[in-house]
Amino acid sequence: MSEPLVLGPSLPSRGEWIEMQQVFRDAHGDAHELERRVEARVAELVARPFAIAFGSTGAAIGATLTALGAGFGGEIVLPALAPAVLGAAAHWAGSRCAFADIDPTSLTMREAAAAPRITEATRAIVGVATHGQPAGLEELAALASRNELPLLEIVCGGLGGRIGRDPVGRFGRVAVIGLGADDSTIGSGGAVCVTNDDTLAANLRLLRNLGRAEPTSSWERAGGIHPIERVGFDSRMHPLQAAMADVRLARFEETCNALEGVFHSYLRRLAMHPDLVLPAPCAEGTVRWSHFALRLGERFGSDDRDSVVQGLLRHDIAATRTVSVLPHEPAYRKDESHHGYPMAERSADRLIALPFSTALTDRDIDLICQTLQVMIERQSILR
Repeated sequence: MSEPLVLGPSLPSRGEWIEMQQVFRDAHGDAHELERRVEARVAELVARPFAIAFGSTGAAIGATLTALGAGFGGEIVLPALAPAVLGAAAHWAGSRCAFADIDPTSLTMREAAAAPRITEATRAIVGVATHGQPAGLEELAALASRNELPLLEIVCGGLGGRIGRDPVGRFGRVAVIGLGADDSTIGSGGAVCVTNDDTLAANLRLLRNLGRAEPTSSWERAGGIHPIERVGFDSRMHPLQAAMADVRLARFEETCNALEGVFHSYLRRLAMHPDLVLPAPCAEGTVRWSHFALRLGERFGSDDRDSVVQGLLRHDIAATRTVSVLPHEPAYRKDESHHGYPMAERSADRLIALPFSTALTDRDIDLICQTLQVMIERQSILR
């Protein structure tokens, strides 16, 4: 193998750079136009009228929590197993986190676990499509509606998936669609907030632009003096991010179909392995996977998983865990009372995310699977 096998989307190819240059020419150097192109593409995918692009997923989540009134001491209910960016954004927004355990099959938070965590102090419920898995989002939407709370949907993977006829990104009052290499199949960086609420959309546009109103004409975009209406974030999407996102979103269906082939190639090779738990389908809908994340069998623990990951890395095969049990991480442990999250803990201890990109060939996948099996057999002997 001449080059390491990386986890997700690669840097732009030569052809993509050429396409990005054309996108810049079409926008006539207008950075706001580049943002609007990305917003329009994501809004179409999730069938929502308002989309607001941000420079990072963390900034998008933080601004959304602030706009929902869930920051500055407001309490949010969220899954214990979640991406680090959610925990960081909630911390910097000043939200108090009430964590709930996850479903061991889908690795997502379900209504039964979230409902007992709701109190009079709760200001929002946060649902996460873990690795693209949307199971439970419709339950959380119904729970939020019954309790007159907003649902914030975090789509760090899963864009293009569906539950029934509704696309992922349409269940919450607002959804944050991550576009980063750790969040999605796009890999451009940045994120897009989507909503049906025009007032919320206006607040998010204000927050992303340092609390200043959006320019309404070409001459205003060139300069001028704009009052600061509220404390905001310096988090507009960079033109390079926007151009790359625009190019890759233009072939989104093609990319998803190719990744579906990669996903099933893994399944065919690993389905009969007795020491692996493979990703579960969504019975209610369609999953657009952003990662191929499997779990070691029940007889293994976190030390075994770490050894397997290290073995893969020594063979130039990227491997990691894309979600963490946030209340048990050192940065958040002091903020959380001593609740147990057995399903999240046991799942996280055995999780491994393998390389997952359209660049993988059948030979690459064979090599990854063979190496994984050798590392598991080696660890079984060492135990």
